[in-house]
Amino acid sequence: MKKRTWLSALLAVALLVSMLVVPSASAAGNSAFTDITDPDQANAAEMLRLLGVVNGTGGGAFRPQGTLTRGEFCKMTVEIMGRGDEEPAQRSRTIFTDVSSTYWARGYINLAASITVGGSAGGDGESSTAGTRLIMGVGDGSFQPDRVITCGEAVTILMRVLGYGDGDVAGGLNWYDGYMGLASSAGLLDKLNLTGASTISRGQAAILFYNLLFAKTKGSDSLYLTGLGCKVEDGGILLDVNATLAGSNTAVKTTTGTYKTDRAGLDENLEGMQGDVVLDKNDKLLAFQPKENIISRAVNVAEWAYNEARLTGGETLELPPQTTVYQDGEKKVYEELWQDLKPGTPATFYYTAEGKVDYLFLRSASASDTAMVARNVPSGNPFTALTKGESNYQIYKNGMPATVNDIRQYDVATYDSGAKVMNISDLRLTGMYENVYPNTDTPAKIWVMGKELPVLPCAVEDLRNFKIGDTLTLLLTSDGKVAGAVTTAAAKGNAVGYVESIAEDGTAVVQLLDSVLGKVEGKTSYRGDSAEKMMGELVTVSSYKLGQITLTRLTGGSSSGVTGKLDVAARTLGGTPLADNVAVYEKVGSSKLQPVKYSQITAVSVPASKILYASKDYAGRYNVLVLNDVTGDLYTYGFMSKGTMTTPSSMGEIVNSTVIVTTSDKNGETKLELVGGVEVPRNAVGGVVASLNTLQDKNKIAGYVFLKELDGVRRSAFDMKAKTVTTTDMVLPISDNVVCYNKTTKQWFTAEDPMDALNQARAFSDNITIYYDRTPENGGKVRMVVVQ
Repeated sequence: MKKRTWLSALLAVALLVSMLVVPSASAAGNSAFTDITDPDQANAAEMLRLLGVVNGTGGGAFRPQGTLTRGEFCKMTVEIMGRGDEEPAQRSRTIFTDVSSTYWARGYINLAASITVGGSAGGDGESSTAGTRLIMGVGDGSFQPDRVITCGEAVTILMRVLGYGDGDVAGGLNWYDGYMGLASSAGLLDKLNLTGASTISRGQAAILFYNLLFAKTKGSDSLYLTGLGCKVEDGGILLDVNATLAGSNTAVKTTTGTYKTDRAGLDENLEGMQGDVVLDKNDKLLAFQPKENIISRAVNVAEWAYNEARLTGGETLELPPQTTVYQDGEKKVYEELWQDLKPGTPATFYYTAEGKVDYLFLRSASASDTAMVARNVPSGNPFTALTKGESNYQIYKNGMPATVNDIRQYDVATYDSGAKVMNISDLRLTGMYENVYPNTDTPAKIWVMGKELPVLPCAVEDLRNFKIGDTLTLLLTSDGKVAGAVTTAAAKGNAVGYVESIAEDGTAVVQLLDSVLGKVEGKTSYRGDSAEKMMGELVTVSSYKLGQITLTRLTGGSSSGVTGKLDVAARTLGGTPLADNVAVYEKVGSSKLQPVKYSQITAVSVPASKILYASKDYAGRYNVLVLNDVTGDLYTYGFMSKGTMTTPSSMGEIVNSTVIVTTSDKNGETKLELVGGVEVPRNAVGGVVASLNTLQDKNKIAGYVFLKELDGVRRSAFDMKAKTVTTTDMVLPISDNVVCYNKTTKQWFTAEDPMDALNQARAFSDNITIYYDRTPENGGKVRMVVVQ
């Protein structure tokens, strides 16, 4: 029976063969031997090195194309049998006339010639039978130790190692034919296209010995390697081939544990796969063995949604909210993190045999310890040195598929060898050089606008040209590390964010739109009313003085450079296309700026007056949009009522009006109270948005809306698959966060998925009242449903 094929091409079942993209063959080709290019040979040689069977030819070389002599093969055979410590005792014997006392492999050859397999000692009336010697001479008392070994000879020896003797094989035209046939059935010749008369190279011999380890011994279901004290265990899912573990320089992390290893490294292409771990007698990892028939698809996601992922190119993949996700070596749930996932995140979908999503693996951003900066106007690809000769790779810039023509001066590149992706970033931050660690000659990290940024080795020389107090522009990798630094005359920063808070002393905290940069802070000139007016505003950020930042407000309409309308279906703004991974944000008045999905925009078009900010990428496509109250999804909807709150002052207590919205989440009824003088009609149903401005620790109202009512709707009007309600006048989309109330029981319908709560409401009654905010063409949706 053939052993499992492992570290090979992933197999896709017919159900998904037309849609799945699978990695190329031989996923684990890393080795301590620097001269092996064939991944199968590299993996086999590394396994044999760890077991002490081979040690190369010196200087990190293995010479995989070199031939292997009969004497060399004897040594490898003795070592893979775990009997190398018996060799010294055999050096004084003379068995073969041409193996002299000074011959380097004399002990190994003599030991191998003394080992027999098969045969029996007799007893109970049975006659004894002679065993078969592991190796034999050439018939004239000689061994010819320096003659190149043939495949037939090598296979015969290794089948005898497995316990097979001459009595177990059939005859043939050649003396080795029986052994060759038996070896083929046992899997010993997998990945080798050789005849018995063929000579074998050192690389081919490595595969042959490697196959031996995973072959079963005669009359047993045990793999040969278990007899050497090794074992094969369920390894779960491989999470990280470069993990850390106390007491070990290198380690591999899976869902079943973290294992020490002396391997030169496993290929990152294995990450995300299910498989077994192969451990040596000291429980160190020798290899990771993927399961057969793994069904996977590596994709680049342009937009993450609650229950699906939209790929660059427009295709949509179903992604249930409860899908298990493995990210940064940890097990998570898609529902809990989808809103924080960035477009362009490398992802691999793993499927069950039935074609359902089993789990999602998110490859960590490439470790950008090695980065390059395009110092000059590019001519061709200035980053090819990063790939170390690899040519079959993809280029992504700012998370979008790109070409060499999209590379610009001062772009920064890193290379993900596992995903074979070159990631290019044009992220820049302009500010004052505030501090450094440990010193300006060897900076490991620097501070700009109160933010600590790690410094890569390639940026050290650049930073030596600046001193603390200078203003500079930092060139950053896609994961926010400093790869270079230039003067502000050479390049300007492109950091944009919104004002999250301004303290009484004017210290502002700005949340940057590029999440990898997070927040920056510093003193500003804003105080009192002017600070309140800046809350939630979109700004550009820079700094030119220690501890201070400069905020420049970005306004909407034509003054921000936006002209024409956003055609939602065509994905164009003023006729200019949007990038596939366009980042969309929305705010209402002085509310917090929040990311929204492009699919949440259900209006036919959006006028320029509703677009606060739009920026273009290197290719002239709009890659960032900031909307002013377009989707309606920032509001909290429910039953509205009036309230009051008392505020102490020097003139006595002041009574302020509030608005209370009673609604529900998955756990039941909740209330949101905001400060604001809004006239709320009796029995009003509507929504409010919280401002970043507060009064006595309670948020003010940034915006409010009263919903339109439509009663007498039947359950048959709902299309739950399309998420729409059809009335006599229009077809309304249903909000993903629709809330549902039972007027008869005076209780809210609750569920993890709001659509499940809606189905509960429809099941209760066929007399349904829906509440919506706007007409469909203006982006209106059903926000609330009441049944009785």
